[in-house]
Amino acid sequence: HHTSYIIHHTSYSHHTMVVVTKHLLSPAALPSIPDHLSVLSYNVLLPNSSDGWWNYKMYDPTQSYDIDSISTWDYRRDLIKKRIELINPDIVCMQEVSPISFEDDFAFMKEELGYDGVEMFKRGRFRPATFWRSSKCKLASPPVHKDRTLLTAFRLDLPQDHSHC
Repeated sequence: HHTSYIIHHTSYSHHTMVVVTKHLLSPAALPSIPDHLSVLSYNVLLPNSSDGWWNYKMYDPTQSYDIDSISTWDYRRDLIKKRIELINPDIVCMQEVSPISFEDDFAFMKEELGYDGVEMFKRGRFRPATFWRSSKCKLASPPVHKDRTLLTAFRLDLPQDHSHC
């Protein structure tokens, strides 16, 4: 499980506005709004560079796939990277990352996509993790690790003229 709380107050509203899109039917960039945060939740289904079991149920057996090619972590990592890059959220919440290879598997998040903030749940084989761009937001409080859940709270990092938010 992975839960993120985003709290945002503006001078024109004392209400928190949350827009949830359950599934993106096609890849599309989320709008970049200066005084709002965009969040993507992504289950990476654990197959990775070290803990290499594969989730075959995600593929139609009647289709002709090159299973040896598409079941590699490199192939899956590239798909994940392209999708995140295209959607371009401020915060990415992942489920089912592996502590064994987390730093190597997701180095692209910082090196190529600019997510310089990261927190990973402290226990278990299947772990949640959160990435964020510190140029857009900061942790509002220390992350909470409890019962297979990683809670992260953020505050917008706005220019001085928006300090009232």
